[in-house]
Amino acid sequence: MAIFGKTDNAPPEGGAADRAPGGSPAGTGSVVTVVGPKARFVGEISGEEDIVIHGRCEGNIRVDRKVTVSSSGDLQGDVHARWVVVAGRVHGQIQADEKAELLASASVQGNVHAPKVIIAEGAQLQGNVAMSAAAASPSIPDRNKSEEN
Repeated sequence: MAIFGKTDNAPPEGGAADRAPGGSPAGTGSVVTVVGPKARFVGEISGEEDIVIHGRCEGNIRVDRKVTVSSSGDLQGDVHARWVVVAGRVHGQIQADEKAELLASASVQGNVHAPKVIIAEGAQLQGNVAMSAAAASPSIPDRNKSEEN
């Protein structure tokens, strides 16, 4: 039954954890690989699509897009992606090319490396955070040197 132009089978609107790096909802116009809440995956995952983990993954993940570990998700391995969002558990290193986000329910045991890191109040992190620019930023001229010439 449609109410206000929405159908019953329409996906629920989510927050930041459900959005791709461009701001569009994950899955809109792109392929998303989902590990379901009752699933257990053992092995390496690589590719060029978004990954959403609701269940348990044992192994490393390397993708060119976004990896989301939902509040029910459990990742035992390293992850390298453009954007990483954690609401569940990660036991491994996190490397994001653009941004890593640990939501309030996140529990991470491992280092986090990304140009932008957001850690919500309540998130648990046992490890180090390293932030470095994704690309070399233009140098700012030294004001003292330009005044001397």
